[in-house]
Amino acid sequence: MKYICEVCGYPYLIEPPYDKNGNGSYIICPCCGFEFGYDDYPDKEKSIIDWRNNWIENGYIWFSEKKAPPINWNPQKQLINIVK
Repeated sequence: MKYICEVCGYPYLIEPPYDKNGNGSYIICPCCGFEFGYDDYPDKEKSIIDWRNNWIENGYIWFSEKKAPPINWNPQKQLINIVK
């Protein structure tokens, strides 16, 4: 099962960003670099929005140096995966 990054909409996280109690998984999104449970402290909603805005303003830079972006990766289209 794949999970979606709540920051950038990357649809291939290997575990959910948060558990059923809202605790972060400490997974790092290879696309935007957000670490759930760490980068979202102390205000989860504000942190996610701020990180997303910074990622967009800096040109949608792919974070991971070890994992390549998917073939035909389009970060603008990827953002539609975010349901809010």
